Amino acid sequence: MSLSIQELIVEADRCVACGLCLPHCPTYRKTGSEADSPRGRIQLMRAVAQDTLPNNTRFNEHIDLCLSCRSCESACPNNVNYGALVDTTRALFIPKKTILSALAKPFIRHRHLANIASWLLWLTQQAKLDGLLKKISPAAKLLPPIDKPVTWNSMYPATFQRKGAVSLFLGCAGNALDNQTLKASIYVLNKLGFDVHVPSRQTCCGSIARQMGDTDESSKLVAQNQLSFDQTIPVLTTASGCGAGLNDYLPDHKIQDISAFLMTCDWTTIHIKPLNERIYVQDPCTLRNVQKSHQAVYTLLKKIPGSDIQALPGNSQCCGGAGAYMLTQSDMANSLLDDKLTAIKANNVVILATSNIGCSLHIANGLREKNITVSVLHPIQIIAKQIGYGV
Repeated sequence: MSLSIQELIVEADRCVACGLCLPHCPTYRKTGSEADSPRGRIQLMRAVAQDTLPNNTRFNEHIDLCLSCRSCESACPNNVNYGALVDTTRALFIPKKTILSALAKPFIRHRHLANIASWLLWLTQQAKLDGLLKKISPAAKLLPPIDKPVTWNSMYPATFQRKGAVSLFLGCAGNALDNQTLKASIYVLNKLGFDVHVPSRQTCCGSIARQMGDTDESSKLVAQNQLSFDQTIPVLTTASGCGAGLNDYLPDHKIQDISAFLMTCDWTTIHIKPLNERIYVQDPCTLRNVQKSHQAVYTLLKKIPGSDIQALPGNSQCCGGAGAYMLTQSDMANSLLDDKLTAIKANNVVILATSNIGCSLHIANGLREKNITVSVLHPIQIIAKQIGYGV
C-alpha cells in the first residue's frame, strides 16, 4: 500500500476527475469545497509530488481533513486506490511528530504497557476518580466504563464438536476499552466449534500511526503482526478499522470481520433466544468500503427470533470517529456526529449495533453529552447474549 513518489503520481493520474466520488465524500458534503473532495485532494497530492504546488499549511489542512473513510473508492469507476494515495501523502509530506504521539507510541506498540495503562484506568474508574481525569485531559471524555482488564490465554478450545481454528485480533483500543466484545467473540466461536488462538506477540494494526504519517512505526507494527499470526487460519477482527488496515497491509493472511466469518458457520445446533426489539445498525465506513462485509451484520442479527433489524438512516455517511480524527479534527468530527445523533433521536433508537470501536466511542460520547440513553453494542455482544453469554 505504501507508494514511492513516482508511484503516487502514476496512481493519481488514474483519476479522470469524473466527480462520481463527490456526493460520497463526507467532508465535501459539509464544506462544498473541491479541495476537500477526493478528486480535489488527488489533484493536490499530484501537484505537491511534482513540485507544482508547495507543501504548505493549506495543503496540509485539506489532507488532514480527510477521514480516510474511503467511500470514494466504492464510487470510483476506475478503482483508484485512494487509501494508498492518502497514506503515502501523509507519510511523505505531512508526518506528525508531537509529544503526545511520542508518549503514546510505546503503549500502543507494547501490550504489557497497554495492560498497565488499562489497569490504571480501570482502578481510576473504580475509585470514582475518572471525573478528575476528564478535567485533566478532555480526550478522556471519550472513555467508556471499562471491564476489568484481561490476561488472555494463548488458546481457548472449542466447547462443542471441533470444526476448526481461528486467530483473534485484539487491537489496542479494543483490548483496552472493549474486552467485553472480545470475550463474547471467544464464547460464540467456541460454541460453534472453533478453537480460538490469541497470539501473545500481536500488536496494534498500525492505522493510527499511518494517520499520523509515521510510516516507520506502522511498518514495525505490520511486521510484528505478520510474524504473530498463522497464515493458514482466519484472522478475525472485531473492529473494522483494524480489519481494514490488516486487510491492506497483510494481504497474505486471511483477514475477516467476525460477523462475515460467523455467517459461514453452521448454526443448526445453536439455540438463540428471542429478542423482541428493533435493533438499528450503524455501518462503519471501513466495514462497508474496505472489508465490504457490512451486510453480514444484518444477516447475523436476523438470526435472533423476534428481532427487527434496521439500517440507521444516513448509514452511507461517516460518523466522524475515524481513529484519532475525533481528537485531531473535532469540529468536522462533531458536525458529522450531529447527523448521526439526529437520526438516532428521530428514530427513537434503543439498541444501536456497530462493528468498530472508534464509531462506538464517538457515538456513545455524543449520546452522553446529549443525555440520550441508547445501548451501543457490538453485534457479537448482542448475539452472544442471546445464546447464553453472561447468563
